[in-house]
Amino acid sequence: MTAPTDAAPVILVVDDDRNGRESLRRGLVRDGYEVLTAENGKKALAIAQDTPLDLVLTDLIMPGLGGLDFLEGLRVVQPDTPAILISAFANVDTAVKAVRRGVQDVLEKPIRLRDVRRAVKRAMKGRPVLSSRRRPVVANAAVPAGGTRTLVGRSPAFLEVLDVVERVASVSSTVLVLGESGTGKELIAEAIHNASRRAHGPLVKVACAALAEGVLETELFGSEKGAYTGAHEQRKGRFELAHGGTLFLDEIGELSPALQVKLLRVLQEGEFERVGGSETIRTDVRVIAATHRSLDREVEAGRFREDLYWRLNVIAVRMPPLRDRIDDIVPLAEHFLAKVRAATGREQPSGFDDAVFDVLRGARWPGNVRELENAVERAVVLARGDVIGIDDLPQSLTKEAESAPPGGGIIRFEVGQSLAALEREAILRTLDAVGGNRETAASILGIGTATLYRRLKEMGGDGDSDAEGSAAGGSPDA
Repeated sequence: MTAPTDAAPVILVVDDDRNGRESLRRGLVRDGYEVLTAENGKKALAIAQDTPLDLVLTDLIMPGLGGLDFLEGLRVVQPDTPAILISAFANVDTAVKAVRRGVQDVLEKPIRLRDVRRAVKRAMKGRPVLSSRRRPVVANAAVPAGGTRTLVGRSPAFLEVLDVVERVASVSSTVLVLGESGTGKELIAEAIHNASRRAHGPLVKVACAALAEGVLETELFGSEKGAYTGAHEQRKGRFELAHGGTLFLDEIGELSPALQVKLLRVLQEGEFERVGGSETIRTDVRVIAATHRSLDREVEAGRFREDLYWRLNVIAVRMPPLRDRIDDIVPLAEHFLAKVRAATGREQPSGFDDAVFDVLRGARWPGNVRELENAVERAVVLARGDVIGIDDLPQSLTKEAESAPPGGGIIRFEVGQSLAALEREAILRTLDAVGGNRETAASILGIGTATLYRRLKEMGGDGDSDAEGSAAGGSPDA
């Protein structure tokens, strides 16, 4: 396989038909493109993991991992890469699913090279050649123990968090990570540390809620020999161990008033004494704290010091709950599937049934990303077939789907229905599903809020009346 050059756009052709695959490759090479090929979706995903691509052409029906499943995986590793689908079985339902997976064009077999060339030009028009330098929208965070964990997502809310992480990593200011349990606050701390100038130093973590007050004080500040019964030797605390690096304090809202005073001093002065000692120790540590509590309310209730709150809240990073990251559910599920398969050495299940994605997107996820990871792990272990089906999901999720409104929020398409009608139905049903919240609906639809307002006006209303009618249960065709 020829290595891609920096000058030419890189196109990946995926087709189990060798003659068709080679014919496309030769034609596109003559047009000046660098062309890679794969005979199935599994091999294509392996290429996409290692090679940034400018465009993908893929067949629909292939043994093993088919075209749509491959495109779902491609959106995880290279979410901005456009694709063209080639199929002898194209229909409206297939086209809709393909568009949801980032497909720019659907070409019906038998195809002509000139039609492919036109579709490639349309897909590439106005796009810079990024293959030599683009990176997937995935932030990697290294765990000190030697493993690797990743932040995965493409939703506007998630990308906004990554933007903040990138900006705060270059400074040494204290960071307060806010968010519900299970949203990935610890991964944010890891990402900040690993992108900072302190990455060469240690990242030390303390679970404040897991330790009693006396134990936590010793863990943070260390102790001298004889400081308490059983203290047979001097012990360094986490602030000393984190010198030159980062200290992550998880669930900072659980600190007792006495420990809040000691922490405030370290943040203000950069010094402390070990338990039972008189020697003042100076430390150079960046503190990243996290909590699922509303510290504003804790301050108002007198349970958390206001001066400490402002010392911690120099830069706030708010991790959104999974219900506000609907676009991230599918790539996260695919990521966790790959993670479990790698850990267990299992080749099956290789993917998800499309109906599973509908259930996952419609779930409430009170446990957030952690709950999704557990659900996928359980499904992989219990799956009976080659793909994960609805029956493999936890009953709590399937019961939510059963209790959903008729239709489950799934839009049905008929041949001959106009794109305008499909768009109208998608907008109104999405607004209905989210109770008329236009910001959430826009995020689900993958458009900006301003665009949603404009679409509603073009549909004949002022935006407010249409949304209210939809939320009230009015017919989308009214």
